[in-house]
Amino acid sequence: MRFSRVAVVLAVAVVAGGGFATGTAGSARGQAPTVAAAVGGARDGDGRAPKRCRYAVRRIETRLNVRGGPGTRYRIVDKLYPGDYAWGSCRKFGRWRKVRGVDADRLGFSHAYYLRRIDTR
Repeated sequence: MRFSRVAVVLAVAVVAGGGFATGTAGSARGQAPTVAAAVGGARDGDGRAPKRCRYAVRRIETRLNVRGGPGTRYRIVDKLYPGDYAWGSCRKFGRWRKVRGVDADRLGFSHAYYLRRIDTR
């Protein structure tokens, strides 16, 4: 049952994305290809991969919460600490930025007031 659901989701993604991508996300580093690479991965409206930004944590003394959504009503999924650097999306979600925490390596949202963009890829 679980396999058939996964197969259906992949089939729909392949049809919607126009087929399998020719490249793989991890092949340049000797890693196995990811499912996102096989179905085209996350793309901007013009077909390019979205930019990634590197952020420095600032203006905190103890920890910065990484939340499950862009707001304080979402639960805490990870943390960042003073002096940490985090990679995330360059896209803005109001005053929130999507970043990856350091404790559990989970993706979530932190307030932009505490983050300073220092690099873009």
